Amino acid sequence: HRVAVVGIAFRLPGATRESLWPSLLEGRNLVTTVDPARWAKEPYYHPRKSEPGTSYSFAAGTIGDISGFDASFFGISPREAAQMDPQQRLLLELSWEALEAAAVKPSTLRGSDCGVFVGLSTVDYSYGLAYDLASMDASSATGNTASIAANRLSYFYDLHGPSMVVDTACSSSLVAFHQACQSIAIGETRQALVGGISLHLHPYGFIAFSKASMLSKRGACRVFDASGDGYVRSEGAGVLVLKDLDRAVADGNPILAVVAASGVNTAGRSSSLTVPSVDAQAALLSDVYERAGIDPSEIDYLEAHGTGTVVGDPIETRALGIALGRLRPRHQPLPIGSVKSNVGHLEAASGMAGLVKALHCLKHRAVPPTIHLDSPNPNIHFDEWNLKPVLEPLTLHPYKKLVVGVNSFGFGGANAHVILESTPTSPKAVEAPAGEVALMLSGHDDAALRDVAASYANFLQASEQPALHDIAYTTVHCRDWHQLRAMVVGTDRASIAGALAQFAKGHNTPGVVSGRALPNASGPAFVYSGNGAQWPAMGRALLAGEPVFRAAVQSVDALFRPLGGYSILEMLEQEVPADQLDRTEIAQPLLFAVQVGLTELLRHWGIQPTRVTGHSVGEVAAAWASGALTLDDAARVIYHRSRYQGETKGAGAMTAVGLAEDAARRQIEALGLKGEVNVACINSTRNVTLAGTRAGIEALEAELTQRKVFHRRLDLDYAFHSPAMDPVRDGLVSALRGLTPRATRVAFHSAVTGSPAAGNQLDATYWWSNIREPVRFQAAIRGIAESGVNVFIEIGPHPILKNYINDGLRAASIEGRALVTLQRSASDR
Repeated sequence: HRVAVVGIAFRLPGATRESLWPSLLEGRNLVTTVDPARWAKEPYYHPRKSEPGTSYSFAAGTIGDISGFDASFFGISPREAAQMDPQQRLLLELSWEALEAAAVKPSTLRGSDCGVFVGLSTVDYSYGLAYDLASMDASSATGNTASIAANRLSYFYDLHGPSMVVDTACSSSLVAFHQACQSIAIGETRQALVGGISLHLHPYGFIAFSKASMLSKRGACRVFDASGDGYVRSEGAGVLVLKDLDRAVADGNPILAVVAASGVNTAGRSSSLTVPSVDAQAALLSDVYERAGIDPSEIDYLEAHGTGTVVGDPIETRALGIALGRLRPRHQPLPIGSVKSNVGHLEAASGMAGLVKALHCLKHRAVPPTIHLDSPNPNIHFDEWNLKPVLEPLTLHPYKKLVVGVNSFGFGGANAHVILESTPTSPKAVEAPAGEVALMLSGHDDAALRDVAASYANFLQASEQPALHDIAYTTVHCRDWHQLRAMVVGTDRASIAGALAQFAKGHNTPGVVSGRALPNASGPAFVYSGNGAQWPAMGRALLAGEPVFRAAVQSVDALFRPLGGYSILEMLEQEVPADQLDRTEIAQPLLFAVQVGLTELLRHWGIQPTRVTGHSVGEVAAAWASGALTLDDAARVIYHRSRYQGETKGAGAMTAVGLAEDAARRQIEALGLKGEVNVACINSTRNVTLAGTRAGIEALEAELTQRKVFHRRLDLDYAFHSPAMDPVRDGLVSALRGLTPRATRVAFHSAVTGSPAAGNQLDATYWWSNIREPVRFQAAIRGIAESGVNVFIEIGPHPILKNYINDGLRAASIEGRALVTLQRSASDR
């Protein structure tokens, strides 16, 4: 099992993810002093080493403010978070970032054998708590025990693989990396989180290493330099995601590097506990490269431990010369360097800093310079050992496989080495199609969501890479979505970035839709609109911009034109005159074609219904979507249904009323209008549509106005779902004789009966009932909701059923969502 590095996240002194590489290339010194918020330095500083309780240096690489922590995101109470070592907090944050960088949804790791290996040596935070023992509570033990730094990650993500903290002092994180590689190689785990961290939270470490004369009085890691007088304590952290290479390739994870080999050993007994062993280091290097099958001449760069100490640097470089440098051609000395010259020595996290630099070298195929090397240490024989420190940016081979080694040594003799190789050739990228893309962002609260929006806005503005479609794909398919979500739609980086920037500032922004996620979302059910949803320009933008939608409408047009004698496609393209839409024999076929087009487009996008229903004429498209009717049969139904209903023009009127069905029937009876006014549609528990003679409707409306009951006359010259339809019964049934309805693929909920219907029941008689009987929409929605579906999508050119659906959900005490597809006088998007 070969191992791949697929994800990375880090905090290093003086640099961000974006600025680290430019800073290294420019040879910047990122060392400053301990963050002043950590402790007051004056009581603990004295230039004389012998002064008790003091350090002669507080030069340091710092990552600044570490007090911020989104405790609720990780399911941690504020009280517990206050008792937690900030190292545990930061590892939680970095692990999430690293998984996202690896295109791994954290939720997919639940219950897996993923391992956690963390390099950590200090528990400074607990020293501070010791000043106030009365402040300690039940969380203090877990918050300040080293092992919990790894175990907490396993707990949060529900990981069942090995979980351990490794402490070998300064080599801790590289030893942890090796242990993770071994675990994957033997099949114990298939992937692992590897971390390394060291934070300055108490002056103890500065005082201890000052007394041991290990710290540089000049405040710099002068690696390989004659003036090297010790190291600078620095802080930082990093988390890498490792994965079995074959699995990573199969899963489409980004391959940052391949681990050619890794190894660890220990110096054993040498001249002193803290004095490194040349023989041990050389033996380790020889063993690791032999196991990797890599000749020393193939190494492109070696990231040395390189602390800038008088003893350590000559020993390390001599070991490099014995094991590697002397085995290379004389004209090809081994390039070496150390990131510690820029950022200082991160101690337990120093191996992670070396890996971060090495990964950047592989990515950019270049090596940044090692700084502070003015006069080579006379005890380092670069020429004799065939070594060459990188003092200027070094460009590596543009396309061959690169090999980079990383050293890391602990001051107790624990040595580690890792060999990284550049990524195998990736498949050629597929050019993304032109058109709109959608980015899905989420956050666990409003502030987090807007922060994410701002981050994406900045990211999109900063670079043209990666491709916009790749970013969109990642947000949709490679991120866990939190409860608050926002979707932005656009065609280019600038417009999307601008919309996100405005949204981040709290503005209502066109193109950005946001809301709270629905728990346990199930479905969706497609609900097909009836009369009233149509408008003159419906579907025009989709016809022009979405080939799938256009092809579906063309299919309907090809079947309908021989029947109707006109082209649905042409009418939709030219914008239908309003007076034409007043004719039901025109409006219904156009509505049906748009609904078929929307259904096919949603299917193309991977959105398919689990159940369908429709309101009145909407049942025709619903029957087709369920599979009960072929498109040919559905076109016949819509033609004859609309044609015969068109013959009833002028036979009555319809009005929407804000009453429940029983109350409406009582009102009709009280006015003596039974037979003149009928309940045509039971839309929800508080809304019906009435149909009848014009005189009867007017009389009822006058009474409703007097009683201040909501009512609205529909702009129709028909009385659908009433006795006004009786004259066309025989003609419609005869015309539809020969329909061959089939079993459904998707459950069909009938609005004629209010209950599920078998596909073979949707014959000519059913479609007569569809225009004559009341629309039992409320019952159909209730039945779908009671089946467990709580997401409804209204399929039509304008939402006219959304409120009725929401009424039905409330009546059933079900939390759900009613979504829409198109809207009148808005973009077809």
